[in-house]
Amino acid sequence: MLTKIIKITMINIKTRISSKSLFFCAIVMFNCLPLLAQKEHFIKGTVTDGSQPLQAISIYESSHPSNGTITDVNGMFSLHLINLKDSLIISGVGYIRQSILADTSSVLNIILKSESNGLNDVVVVGYGQKQKAITLTGAVSSVSGEVIRQSPAASLQNALAGRLPGLFAEQRSGQPGNDASQLQIRGISTYNSPSTQQPLLLVDDIVTSYSQLSQIDPNQVESVTILKDASTTAIYGVRGANGVIIVTTRRGQAGRPELTVTNETALQIPTNLPTLNSGYTTLRLLNEYTLQQGLNPGTLYPQFFSGNSLDYYKNNSDPYGHPDVDWWKTLMRNVSPQDRISMNVGGGSRKIRYNINLGYITQGGIFKNFTKGQGYNGNYFNNRYDFRSNIDINPTKSLHIREDLSGTFQITNSPNDLPWNNGGNTFQYLWNQQLSSFLYPLYNPDGSLGNVLNPQNSGATKPNPVANLTYSGYKRAFDYNINSVTAATQQLDFITKGLSLNALVSYQSDYQFQKSLTRSASQILTYYYNAVNGTYRPATTNLYRNGPLSRSSSPQGTSQQMNLQASLNYSHDFGNNHFDGMFLYQRNTQTANSSSTGGIPGNTLSIPLRIDYNFKEKYIIQVDATYSGSDRFGNGKQFGLFPAISAGWNIAKESFFKNSLPFINEFKLRASYGLTGSDNIGGYKYLYQSSYSGPNSNDYYFGATSNPVSGVSEGALGNTNITWEKDRKTDIGTDIKMFNNSLSITADYFHDYRYDILSARQSAPSVIGVSLPILNLGKVENQGYEVEVKYNGKAGAVTYFVDGQVSFAKNKILFMDEPAKPYPWLAQTGNSIGAVFGYTWTGKYYQNISDLFSNPMPTNGVPLKNIFPGGLILKDLNGDGILDKNDQGYLGTNQPEYTAGLSFGVSYKSFDLSVLLNGSFDYVINMQRGLTNYTERSNYASIPYVLGRWTPENASSATYPALDGGITSSVSSSFWYHSGNYVRLKNVEIGYLLPSSFAKRLHLKSFRVYASGYDLGLIYNALPVPIDPESVVSSSVGEYPQERIVNLGVTIGL
Repeated sequence: MLTKIIKITMINIKTRISSKSLFFCAIVMFNCLPLLAQKEHFIKGTVTDGSQPLQAISIYESSHPSNGTITDVNGMFSLHLINLKDSLIISGVGYIRQSILADTSSVLNIILKSESNGLNDVVVVGYGQKQKAITLTGAVSSVSGEVIRQSPAASLQNALAGRLPGLFAEQRSGQPGNDASQLQIRGISTYNSPSTQQPLLLVDDIVTSYSQLSQIDPNQVESVTILKDASTTAIYGVRGANGVIIVTTRRGQAGRPELTVTNETALQIPTNLPTLNSGYTTLRLLNEYTLQQGLNPGTLYPQFFSGNSLDYYKNNSDPYGHPDVDWWKTLMRNVSPQDRISMNVGGGSRKIRYNINLGYITQGGIFKNFTKGQGYNGNYFNNRYDFRSNIDINPTKSLHIREDLSGTFQITNSPNDLPWNNGGNTFQYLWNQQLSSFLYPLYNPDGSLGNVLNPQNSGATKPNPVANLTYSGYKRAFDYNINSVTAATQQLDFITKGLSLNALVSYQSDYQFQKSLTRSASQILTYYYNAVNGTYRPATTNLYRNGPLSRSSSPQGTSQQMNLQASLNYSHDFGNNHFDGMFLYQRNTQTANSSSTGGIPGNTLSIPLRIDYNFKEKYIIQVDATYSGSDRFGNGKQFGLFPAISAGWNIAKESFFKNSLPFINEFKLRASYGLTGSDNIGGYKYLYQSSYSGPNSNDYYFGATSNPVSGVSEGALGNTNITWEKDRKTDIGTDIKMFNNSLSITADYFHDYRYDILSARQSAPSVIGVSLPILNLGKVENQGYEVEVKYNGKAGAVTYFVDGQVSFAKNKILFMDEPAKPYPWLAQTGNSIGAVFGYTWTGKYYQNISDLFSNPMPTNGVPLKNIFPGGLILKDLNGDGILDKNDQGYLGTNQPEYTAGLSFGVSYKSFDLSVLLNGSFDYVINMQRGLTNYTERSNYASIPYVLGRWTPENASSATYPALDGGITSSVSSSFWYHSGNYVRLKNVEIGYLLPSSFAKRLHLKSFRVYASGYDLGLIYNALPVPIDPESVVSSSVGEYPQERIVNLGVTIGL
């Protein structure tokens, strides 16, 4: 039965792979597989880690890499040798590679050492440099590609949440092609726009964008590393202040070619969708609302309250005249598909090594297939094709050449669902309650689409969304991206041992354009059905057929990037003294055709110098100095020096420590201090120049009649003295390993002082008629800590691991030239970036008329017309007896200050299981919008949350203000801000690796089948309604819902 399943899976995979892809792989395999000699010798043995057998370990002949095998579940192997005098190469993921002489006279017993338990672990530290972890003095965290691939998420960023201490990840949308998480390293240190808070992103040391990062296939990734302190980011000069994320892609290893095919099929399931009250319940709330306003029931919509109208809704006895449509369920399907296939081939010899990857992923949309039969797909979807070829060539023993080529082609589709002239999309109308369930049916009795008369003029409703999604067309974005890298390293041992010369040139090109097929909502035919007399009228006057579809296509932007690097590197040991050095020249030129740049190239230049020294890996010091500049600033303000210093002391290498605490393998104390910068100023590229607009027809007014005269006017004043933002970073940390490196602890405390933040003066009056110039005046303090604890263990045939981490980052605005405030609680200075302000709710409601006069009154209007029983009683902070803007204080921050992750896993023989939990804490979310805010909006849809409203009958147990509680219920207050704390089951994977003996009978090297899940559910959600806290953290509503992914996959090695 299992054989039949595997054969069916192979057939499915083959049908997914195009003939071109198979042809390409065949060529690679044909060119890379050497011919086997005919004389063979038999050898066998066992591979263990010293106590337990190791499965899936690769063994092959060094001079004949194509002749190899892998160990079975008992760690055993057998191999026919071509050359008896040859050596065997033994390697496996997570273990140190070994080379031994072949011996056919006995059974070999080979012991591999784990990389994680060795002292030779290396980490990426930038500009192609790697450093032994034991000598690292900076704050660095990394995660392997193998761990990242446990997540079925389509975007690489989404697979990083909870994996790296110090990394804050926030996914705000589940839209296919636009679902990547926003990433921040150690929180926020500048109060400018979110784009200025982003870390520097590098793929194989080449700068990339967020969108390009999200398009990388996880099967291409070797590791992801984040650099967090000055000792690791100062070498990036004016672009290192927000931290650095480095993605390292997989490269080929010498050995026989290995072809791996991964196929995944997944279901995307929308999560945390709101449950709506019935039309009957909503109309009763509407009745209650109108009574509170002193009106007769049905004043707003009298046709729904005449006679037995409510009974029709209650009994659902008149679905056309008295409809009750749940638009969420009507529009969305329960699941949508996601499919991914990836092929990877790698191998080579000492002279040339290669790793080539081809990938494809498709994501379906959440809406039902309304455009079926229309000749086009108007649903959301995303299709992405990608490839990457990394080739390493050693033409001589001293010369290494690197040739990389990669590219992506992505098509992202969305409906043209912009109803009428009101802006927004269907999701915004859904979240904002504006698709009322009781106003019109989805379909009329004759099958025509229902609506109300003149819906474009109806403030309480929006036109039939099914009509829009069926006939309004689509908007389709195309993104083409190509990247190439050529690099060479020449060893200069003939000058001095350990010296090398490196050169690199890279080129990136990105082209985006959009095709649209659109029909305006006012040109879509829907009908108003009068259930009383059975007549139909077009909802739009004089429209009796759908209007024409319009086609258009337009470029959305192009960009090119050229990167040049040249460096001298040095690495040598002088007895117990080890030196490393790097002196590098780097120039980056970016050209983007956009309104802010106009196609003008932007340049950055850096000349970093790094010197590392360690004595016996016990005493370590590192010095960095980077001369860096950016053309975003004026002459004389473009360049600066960014120094950093760090040191470490591995106490575990001291003899007194070894003798006293032999179970501690490493106990390193480290500290760093330095200066970094940021030229990511956002907005207009050249703020040192004044801007002008015109000629415009109404710029100037002259004469007694003030007739307008066209002319050129000043926009914003430039400032030739501005320069980059600066960040002084301090980090103190420790790295501890014990119990034969099974337990590891890493902890860091950091303090960042960001100054010279670019912003305009707020204290100066705007009386000169133009925007004030930008100045280097802001100051922000950001500090916090990170702790990560990992444990790897074994119990018989069971291996397991636990990895827990927590990160805390809290910032405070020290200065932003804020105008003087009459009371200290009104000032943003001294509070966090992202601070929210409002009134403080006392926890009580106005119960009666007496309460209205015994509590502070609002200042605007007559009190009894602005507050009512059931309204929120707010705190009078200054005690003057009135409620006004001077009583609005700090309510919290909308940025999480804590993030945490907990991963654990276990493997037993051929089975493995891994689980990841993550969460964010200590921040607030505004619920005074959309479905959760029903005060003064009772003509819209409603949710059960509002049923706890205050009424005279439940005054003592109310959890929500009266539907018309007056102005105190409608202003921003602490009642509406709720804790956004959450813990979610982020990822689960369970897999089974087929025994190698069985796989061989199927002519396969390996076969692994697995099931995985992403965003499987919220374990804890502090919000009072079942809404995803990540998707509502921003100030707007209307995002595509988050989606759970349930995935089945298979990985086959050939």
